[in-house]
Amino acid sequence: MFNFGLKRPTPFQSWLAQPEASSAAPLPATDAGLPVLVVGAGPAGLAAMAALRQAGVPFCGVEGHSQVGGIWDQSNPISSVYDGMQTNTSRYTTHLGPAMPAEWPEYPHSSQAHQYLVGFAKEQHIADQIRYSTRFENAVKTPRGTWAVTLRRTDRNETSELEARAIVFATGVHHAERRVVPQPLWDAAVTSGLKVLHSSEYRTAADFAGKRVLIVGIGNSGSDIADQISRFATRTLLAVRSTPWIVPGVVFGRPSDQLADDTTSWLPHWVQLLSFHFIQRLYVGHPKRLGLPSPQYQLLEKFAITDRGIVKAVKEKRVTLRTNVTAISNGIATFADANQPAEAVDVVIFATGYNRGYPLLPAATAAGANLSEALSFLVFHRTEPGLAYMAETIATRGCWPIFAEQGAAMAAYFAAERRGGKNVAAFNARRSQPSPDFKGAIFKKADGFHVDYHRYTRALQDLTAWLSE
Repeated sequence: MFNFGLKRPTPFQSWLAQPEASSAAPLPATDAGLPVLVVGAGPAGLAAMAALRQAGVPFCGVEGHSQVGGIWDQSNPISSVYDGMQTNTSRYTTHLGPAMPAEWPEYPHSSQAHQYLVGFAKEQHIADQIRYSTRFENAVKTPRGTWAVTLRRTDRNETSELEARAIVFATGVHHAERRVVPQPLWDAAVTSGLKVLHSSEYRTAADFAGKRVLIVGIGNSGSDIADQISRFATRTLLAVRSTPWIVPGVVFGRPSDQLADDTTSWLPHWVQLLSFHFIQRLYVGHPKRLGLPSPQYQLLEKFAITDRGIVKAVKEKRVTLRTNVTAISNGIATFADANQPAEAVDVVIFATGYNRGYPLLPAATAAGANLSEALSFLVFHRTEPGLAYMAETIATRGCWPIFAEQGAAMAAYFAAERRGGKNVAAFNARRSQPSPDFKGAIFKKADGFHVDYHRYTRALQDLTAWLSE
């Protein structure tokens, strides 16, 4: 039977239609007389603080560094920002509400991203509500449902206690403390006497002048670093374990994320996919044209990397692509493809990513269970009403606006709880239920933090409105 004219329920409506958890005891309200503690003052933390302030919810923030900005402040010891780094997404889709200045480059420099965050904190009147050089150490739930938090001053190595109504973790992913390396290969490179570093430690391409450099990993950082270093190094090798799709950064003179958002977001998925395939072939070409094996997934089934110069670097033979590194011994790297010769190298840079993790989640989750399933709407703890997370999501455009929507939903919950909103109890009875589907037709082979931007933000907006009733 055809249902012409009938609208399908939105993801939020489908979630709301689920029955309440029959076995769940009512969750106690937190103490609305205490502040909400926000941990971290990068883009996610600033978005959370701004949302709480706009909702009239008292809060305080803590930041381990001496100023706001998170990894975008290159002076921050945990920053993974390197010289010449630009944002992966354009200024049109990288903001927390107020637009970036129109005179800035379409892909702003990292220092401009930091400048934007400093200005945002001042404009939102939240910079003075943050305790700087202060780190979250631990928290224990009190008998009355609040959180006894232990904080540490990094400049004095002193600890202090704070009682908080709730805690919002905006602790990020792409920073040095969460780096991941293949330890046996790392140890082998060190034993060989090579200079070894993770991409989070990389800063300046000129440091590698005259060197034979091997970069392991072809993500956005690995490909960009390889392009930069190839302008100085004697030889630059880029080892690829799993072939990604590479998409253009600029299409028809416009940033690709802006163009896709403006012109194709309303189209059926199959039409969008055909358009993306056509543009990818026109501007970049199939990875086989660069000498890579075919990807093991279709375009948009996993996140694609953006071409910021790597395609030209490969075509100009400044960067040589290799298959996965299988061993490093006596300074010589060997590769999975036996037809590729072993090569002597001086430096190995592991652009092998970061391990996602958040404090105070169940031990089973920390041991490797799907983190996205541990959070309701990728924001709320499933059993503790006083814990929320500004989880970084991955979409085909910037994640900063998503932080703003996550912050609005989180603030709406705590504001509703504070005033006794009618839907607080209904949310708590459902927070342990499965979240809506945020992927739609894309990212089928990626983890749950990969989302369809419009589908996810619409669900957050619907949740915010419902909690605000």
